[in-house]
Amino acid sequence: MSAVCTEGPVTLLPREVRLVVERILLLTALPAGAIPAVRDTVLYSAAAGLGGLPLLRQRFEMLRDANPGAMRVDEAAPGKLAIDAGGQHAWVVLPMILDALGEACAREGAALASVANLHDPEELRAACALGARNGLAIFITNGPATGPATGPGATLLQGEGSGAMLLAAPSGVADTVLGRVLREGVVVEPALWWELHHLSNTALATDTPESRRHAGPVIVEPDGRVIGRTDHDDDTDISLLLSPKPESANAH
Repeated sequence: MSAVCTEGPVTLLPREVRLVVERILLLTALPAGAIPAVRDTVLYSAAAGLGGLPLLRQRFEMLRDANPGAMRVDEAAPGKLAIDAGGQHAWVVLPMILDALGEACAREGAALASVANLHDPEELRAACALGARNGLAIFITNGPATGPATGPGATLLQGEGSGAMLLAAPSGVADTVLGRVLREGVVVEPALWWELHHLSNTALATDTPESRRHAGPVIVEPDGRVIGRTDHDDDTDISLLLSPKPESANAH
């Protein structure tokens, strides 16, 4: 199947977006433990009408060298954070920024973070979409505009520099962004989707007869013998594979 077979935009469910984005992030220097959080940041960026999947394709080479450890956080006063993103992309540092804001909110009741030295600072608006799943209400400003930015109609005026201010407070509001994307999906142009799909496949093992024999919970030896896993808790039933064919089958 290819993009030329598809007419009109493709509507994707969160599971499909997460699967492909996670594989693509496996091709980067991101620590394995950071990939799920960054993956969901890309999903929420797409769901909120921000850079999303087109920006992922544009910034893939930059993301290859991602280093979340370059970010530095300084708390100049209780609940007031100064964050140097270390020249990283906004998606790479946003999960840690949300963690820092959540911890400061738990201590001080609210938190304010200034974020500087990052690429695509407008993608920090994804924090407003992600806030609810972290129990936070987040407002963002860059220049004179302040307010929640959770949809394609929201605006964020660009000021000087490569940063923004984030204000966070505890909130019990439901995660409406994920709820909406579960109902409506993420719309993307087919050519872009298939380009991302093929890129994600490069994170998989090369398709060879040997890799096929080792796929799944059992291993098939070159001579056809089937062996199970060595896990002590393995309850895979391979009796159907090992049992002889019925006489009726052999007759044909």
